[in-house]
Amino acid sequence: MEAEVRDGGVRRSLGRYDLVRELGRGGMGVVWAGYDREHRREVAVKLIALRRGDADLATVKRRFLREASITGRLRHAGIPAVHDHGSHEGELYLVMDLVPGRALDDLLEQEGRLPVDRAVDLARRTAEVLAHAHGQNVIHRDLKPSNLMVTPDRQLKVLDFGIATALEPLPGETRFTATNGTPGTAVYMAPEQALGRTVPASDLYSLGCVLYELLAGEPPFTGATPFVLYHLHAAEPVPPLSDRRPDTPRELRALVEGLLEKKPEDRPATAAEVAERLAAWAPPDALPLPAAHAPDPRVEEIRALRLSGRPALALDRCRTLLDGTELAPADRLAARVDAALCDAALGRTPEALAELRSVLAEQRSLLGPGSPAVLDTRYEIAVLMVRTGERHAAEELLRRLAGDEEALPDGDVRRGRSDALLARLRRMA
Repeated sequence: MEAEVRDGGVRRSLGRYDLVRELGRGGMGVVWAGYDREHRREVAVKLIALRRGDADLATVKRRFLREASITGRLRHAGIPAVHDHGSHEGELYLVMDLVPGRALDDLLEQEGRLPVDRAVDLARRTAEVLAHAHGQNVIHRDLKPSNLMVTPDRQLKVLDFGIATALEPLPGETRFTATNGTPGTAVYMAPEQALGRTVPASDLYSLGCVLYELLAGEPPFTGATPFVLYHLHAAEPVPPLSDRRPDTPRELRALVEGLLEKKPEDRPATAAEVAERLAAWAPPDALPLPAAHAPDPRVEEIRALRLSGRPALALDRCRTLLDGTELAPADRLAARVDAALCDAALGRTPEALAELRSVLAEQRSLLGPGSPAVLDTRYEIAVLMVRTGERHAAEELLRRLAGDEEALPDGDVRRGRSDALLARLRRMA
């Protein structure tokens, strides 16, 4: 790493990257605003701090490079794109989009607790990002307000995917004594994660801590040391949200309590389910709607093939199309919906249902909650839930969906279909 003096200020160079100014530092390293000379763009460069004696440095480097490569394949509007990663003169680095805006910890410090609908909207969009990542077998492991950024156009970005994963403790080590086991992280850490076991539901616990803080103005537990915090998370009941925020709707309080269950298996099943449940309280104009998009004719052809009763052939063509990289994001999501429905038609209903829930989270983020594509996916999810025996949950989804379909213009074929399916289910009962 070199230091250079330019225009009266000091910049550091990391290969082709000029590190212009420091943006912040924490337990895992320093983040710089930088400039990529080769691609002529502004970037964020995170330099990872390695502490000798915490773990074998060669092992940490291998983990970091592996996990950075995996998380670099995540493609979601709520995740800053990773452009580069590596090791340079003994330092690990990660190069990603430079995201303008304010982190939620700063927002909470300046504004205190947030209005209920605003807090729910931020949590919903976070859950949608987690649903995408979990669908790619990636767990965040370090979700907290400082890793959630609100941009000037009101988008939400989830930062630092993969870094906590890369610096996980070695087998036999305890999580809160590992490289990144700082008190700030322990405030949001699931009980099982502190003991070295991390599952997707661990991210949901952290999300519950964040949502609790957005609503109450303070996290559920605070303590002087990571050990004290671990005991509180693992053994003490969560202070009632109703005491700290009495105007929180009862059903929302129940969801927060569910996210903060001590055992992972007692929490909601998936991040997609959490996003769906949070949507009931999100403001209708939470996300700006994108410009209209003309569907790719190849996706339309595959859909017609599926609807004509040839799901195996449609699925084969869908997979071929998805292997390419030239599809627009909305078309890629539409193709994934068709692939899932082909799987359902071929008898793989549970797998199809899981994929549709993952797609729904991404569609909401990209297209907006009132998009026709979002309504279609919600309807197909309800149909598959009936097939898998989740009838009560399907009826709840259909009742909410029926109300949303009423807002569609007259003549739209989607109007009334959820009411019609509900009526059929009642007759069957």
